[in-house]
Amino acid sequence: MPRLLRAGGSSDMGSFKYALLLALAAAGLLAGSPPRLHAAPSFDCKRASSIAEKEICGLPELEGLDRDIAASFTQALAALGAADADALRADQRACLKTRDDCGDLIHGDPPIYVDVFACLREQMTARAAKLRAIIAAKQFSK
Repeated sequence: MPRLLRAGGSSDMGSFKYALLLALAAAGLLAGSPPRLHAAPSFDCKRASSIAEKEICGLPELEGLDRDIAASFTQALAALGAADADALRADQRACLKTRDDCGDLIHGDPPIYVDVFACLREQMTARAAKLRAIIAAKQFSK
């Protein structure tokens, strides 16, 4: 093992071992917290204002659903004509309001969010399916 020299010239194996253990411990801590492998939602979580948005930012399943909805919405808009696109935008606004209304399902003291999660998952899954159906129908009719 190479000898490390201090400013005074003598080896300091104790400091080397301490530094090595510290580096290994840090590497172990980093390895224990894997990077986020799921997609972030389609909006900036730092600006989340509604309970629904905050829940979406905190749950990987809902983050992925939100990203899918945003991508499908963009594809559906591109597939529709101008009049149909306007109707889809209005429908999207109504859907977002319904999604945000899920935040009203908090109950208990301390607050229990399980009903909010179930409502969001149901609303968002249905919206994603509806948007995929619109895209599929337009692709089929071409």
